[in-house]
Amino acid sequence: MESFKEGKIPYLHCLDCGHNFFYPRDRCPKCHRGKLESRLSSGRGVIFSYTEFQGGVYAIVEMEEGFRLYANVREKVRIGDRVVAVPGKGRPEFVKE
Repeated sequence: MESFKEGKIPYLHCLDCGHNFFYPRDRCPKCHRGKLESRLSSGRGVIFSYTEFQGGVYAIVEMEEGFRLYANVREKVRIGDRVVAVPGKGRPEFVKE
C-alpha cells in the first residue's frame, strides 16, 4: 500500500458500532454491517507480541486507535515498548518511539 511507504497506517472504522479494525474487508468483524469509513491512524502503538528471526523482528502492534496489526520492527523491542510507524517497503514498519 502506498500509505505504508509514507509511514501511515490506514484502517477501517465501522459507522454503525464504532469498531476500528485492520485489514481491509467489506464488513465489520464485530457487527457484520457494511457501513465503513477509511481513516489514517496516528502511527503510534505498543508492542503486543513479537518474535525475532534471522536478525529481524516481527511483531503484533496494538495501535492507539485500538486495532492490532502484524508489522516489521527495525530494532529489538520488548512487550510494552511504544513504537511509531516509519516509511516502509509496502508493508507496516515501526521503530521505538
